[in-house]
Amino acid sequence: MAIGFIGTGRMGSMLVRALLGADRPIDEDVWASNRSPEKLEDLSFRYQRLRTGENRELARECRTLFLCVRPADTAEALEEVRAELTPEHLLVTITNVVELERLAAAVPCRTAKVIPSFAQFVRRGVSLLMPGPRATAEDLARLHDLLERVSRVYEISESQSRAATNVVSCGPGFLARFCAGWAEAAHDMQPDIPMGDWEFLVWETVRATAELPRAGIAGKEILEEVSTPGGMTYEGLQAMDEVLPAMWAEVMRRTAERERILRAEIEL
Repeated sequence: MAIGFIGTGRMGSMLVRALLGADRPIDEDVWASNRSPEKLEDLSFRYQRLRTGENRELARECRTLFLCVRPADTAEALEEVRAELTPEHLLVTITNVVELERLAAAVPCRTAKVIPSFAQFVRRGVSLLMPGPRATAEDLARLHDLLERVSRVYEISESQSRAATNVVSCGPGFLARFCAGWAEAAHDMQPDIPMGDWEFLVWETVRATAELPRAGIAGKEILEEVSTPGGMTYEGLQAMDEVLPAMWAEVMRRTAERERILRAEIEL
């Protein structure tokens, strides 16, 4: 059963690259489409087995279709493939803005939602999986099998998706911004160490710390081990406690509000 990716922007191309480069190869044919054919050239050059075509051709050839277009382009993409979709298709959207109930009402096929993470570029991180109204156990098993080649899979309901997406999908961006600010602050304090070195020190510390839970040392235990009341780490954590709760609450509020606005604008 062939797999198709309609749209090869940042996330679509990342998924294609991750799956075609996975340690456990995909047996099925993999197709991709893009409104700008030149954007497929690099993918086609890197992966000789990748087949390309127009959206309708993908719908005819592939029974599993990943819809990787921008939310505003969803209606146009669906219009192009609607006549080719059958109850045998599984259509997977990768954006929170497209609600599963509305998507299922607009097409004759089964649906699901997958929220990927840029971490899948290195075949790590978590993929969020949400079943659509008509999705079968076989559909979910198939998506688990695909996604577990490049990530860990965490199944949730759509009502849980905003907070989970803020961690899993937005997380690399949030973490990169946090680390950049950390490196900048350290450079401001000690400018005779080059900025590139500060970035290395920050990210190497993040990488090492991320491995501690794998060694059985949980987050709370890390805090207990590195922070002594009255010490420098303790003082720094006190400063973070004064600002981070409000910052994260605002991050959650603003992303939820932006999603609400975009959902109100979209038409299927």
